[in-house]
Amino acid sequence: MRYTIDTTQNNPINLEPKTVYEEVIQNLWFLYSSIEYDVPLDRALGLNATYIDKPIDTAKALAITDIYDKTEEYEPRAEIVNIDFTVDYEKGILRPKVEVEVNGEYENEEYSG
Repeated sequence: MRYTIDTTQNNPINLEPKTVYEEVIQNLWFLYSSIEYDVPLDRALGLNATYIDKPIDTAKALAITDIYDKTEEYEPRAEIVNIDFTVDYEKGILRPKVEVEVNGEYENEEYSG
């Protein structure tokens, strides 16, 4: 099952996800919405901010690489299908929209942790 994680939308935190699928989606939303060094106990969690103040095309390329790397590191249960961005050229804001697929072996598994 595919799901699009849109970081322009608020996603309430669910402390009791019912399935691994829900947990993976929530983890990815948090990962893509955070910036490195903002999470106290894991400073590497979140996207790298090195692309701030770069031209939009350069920033997109750097962000795509970072999204792939961070997804592989923090949520290997997900596979990226597509990455798109919402761009506000006036304000220079670039927000990722990432389409993912939860690896089939986890899709309907109940959450036990």
